[in-house]
Amino acid sequence: MVKKAEIPRQKLFDGDEEKCLKEVFEIKNQIITLADFYNNPLRALQKSIDDETFYAVIKEGNFNLINTFNEKYVSEEGLEIIFFYNNGAIYLFSYGEYQPGRYILYLEGVWYHQTLNKEN
Repeated sequence: MVKKAEIPRQKLFDGDEEKCLKEVFEIKNQIITLADFYNNPLRALQKSIDDETFYAVIKEGNFNLINTFNEKYVSEEGLEIIFFYNNGAIYLFSYGEYQPGRYILYLEGVWYHQTLNKEN
């Protein structure tokens, strides 16, 4: 079972990707950098939680599956959904090149899940 924290979707960064790599974000008393979750596509989370919980997060987040060479989940703007996990909290972000040379990072939400594998 998963429960969404009551925090609104928010833009964390808008600009050059190199600058984003240097940014430090504090979310719900958790310090996070882009490097902490950059290579964690949402589809990888499915291996760690049950399907019912995974699809509940997809539905509540209003994410869409894109079947390309590597299937990926994207936000309404077409930005890839990536995640960071720590101590039962799943932080979901959307990130990508919004315009040539302009990268945007949104916090999509935070979900709490106690049975997630500690490996991620």
